Amino acid sequence: MSTRSILTATLALVALGLVSPVYAQETAAATGATVAQWSIITAGFALAFAAGLAALAQGRAVSAAVESIARNPSAAGDIRGNLLLGLVLIESLAIYVLLISLILFFLKPFAA
Repeated sequence: MSTRSILTATLALVALGLVSPVYAQETAAATGATVAQWSIITAGFALAFAAGLAALAQGRAVSAAVESIARNPSAAGDIRGNLLLGLVLIESLAIYVLLISLILFFLKPFAA
């Protein structure tokens, strides 16, 4: 991706974020059921983003490790250890998001 497309996408998101209060409802209209529905939807999106980005990060980590082992086979043990540690940390972030999503699904902490 070019810097220009990233900047354009960022500015579009900021613009949407700035105009979103125009469509906000009154505070009396927000009920417990509405908040619970939105917390479930938000948890689903968070889980989707976390799973997708964790998969991309793991793919890049494995790719870089295989390339570095191909360049220097004598350092394969050190690289493999660091790779496994990195993969564990990446996967733990996805598991934390899953945990938070399950809390929002079943406990409904914002419901009245």
